[in-house]
Amino acid sequence: MNATGRPIIAVTMGDAAGIGPEIAARALALGEISAICRPILVCSGAVMSGVINMLKSPVKLRPVSGAGDVRGLKGTIDIIDLHNLDPVDFTIGRVCQTCGRASMEYVAAAAEMAIKGEARAMVTTPINKEATVRAGYGDIGHLEYLARLTKTREYATMLVSDPLRVVHLTTHHSLKEACSLVTRERITARLKLIQESFGRWGITRPRIAVAALNPHGGEGGLFGREEIEQISPAIAVAVASGIDARGPLPADSVFIRTLGGEFDVVLAMYHDQGHIPIKVHNFEKSVSVALGLPFIRTSVDHGTAFDIAGRGIANHRSLVEAIKLAVNLTKGKLT
Repeated sequence: MNATGRPIIAVTMGDAAGIGPEIAARALALGEISAICRPILVCSGAVMSGVINMLKSPVKLRPVSGAGDVRGLKGTIDIIDLHNLDPVDFTIGRVCQTCGRASMEYVAAAAEMAIKGEARAMVTTPINKEATVRAGYGDIGHLEYLARLTKTREYATMLVSDPLRVVHLTTHHSLKEACSLVTRERITARLKLIQESFGRWGITRPRIAVAALNPHGGEGGLFGREEIEQISPAIAVAVASGIDARGPLPADSVFIRTLGGEFDVVLAMYHDQGHIPIKVHNFEKSVSVALGLPFIRTSVDHGTAFDIAGRGIANHRSLVEAIKLAVNLTKGKLT
């Protein structure tokens, strides 16, 4: 198969005690993936061999020394084997410090490939935050680690389940803390980031719906004053700079309006406000996209699923969609 036009995409194995290795084995064996890119899996070869045997998959692992040796042939998974984990080191379905450390080493290696331009994008499978914290990583998740690694100051998570796109003002914070982070400065910066990111993907003036924090948009201050004191002033600043931001709009209707084609993206105020509509709309195909990083990074929109890990039943569709979106983004297209 001709490699011309097929970008190299670095994929991480994720936490070995979860479903990351399973979904990687299934997704990267598909012809629809090898047809559009040359994936390279950063992993433990020993763990992946065990998973492939468990799945009774005919796919073959092909160790490579670097991006220059990647072929991306159907039925073969090119791997960079970090030799940092063995199946005897952990129990599937249980939080493990060793797995946490190894999973972050895969992320670091894939990020290095993306930073150097050896890979056009990186795609991540799930890590377990408790495991990574036990391993000594203080970052809340993938994005926070990658932002620290690249010294990125303004970054955000966007969830995509076409035609619904949601960017989050806050993600991994308690609800109480998230409310305190709804400030005009943060909202203004996030709206600028959305404008810049969409511009790189060919949407020069995205229609941005800004969700309200409180029920019914606060009802003129009756249910809270964040809309009056923080959100509306931020929108006014953004509009004055040429950004097409509208709101604050009640969160119980803004997502259905977006699905109807009225907006290109919604800025949600906190984690569940944005995650719930995305996952209800189409959980299996939802994908996470990092905004602000100096390279393209997409991810599955689910966790390690310890409860089903090792049973060979994990759904790999989100990873397939994450890889497809990463390939599109390398071409400057969001869809």
